[in-house]
Amino acid sequence: MAFMDDLKKFGKNISQKTSDMVEITKLNSAISQEKEKIRKLYYEIGTAVYEQYKAGNNLGMEEKCSQIAEIEQKIEELQQKIQEIKNSKKCPGCGTEVTADTAFCPQCGSKLN
Repeated sequence: MAFMDDLKKFGKNISQKTSDMVEITKLNSAISQEKEKIRKLYYEIGTAVYEQYKAGNNLGMEEKCSQIAEIEQKIEELQQKIQEIKNSKKCPGCGTEVTADTAFCPQCGSKLN
């Protein structure tokens, strides 16, 4: 009889541990969702600060914003090198990539240089 009682206790322990693991997983998921909300808010704050910097407003983040501007310039240069290799250009109207010899953008109809 003691063996059966031990077996029942063991089964209840496994059941409880499984239930606990499911609950912990749900809680960890909820924590991750809340952290993602914070990350998105940080992104929005950063974007707003950088837009203010570009508009000429001093918010005390000049060094970081200046670094972003330098990185954006480097990205633009790298993208231009890719366009040269691909013999393409971007439409100034909509940004669609077209071959270099295209006269009009097939997306928006803008005249290309």
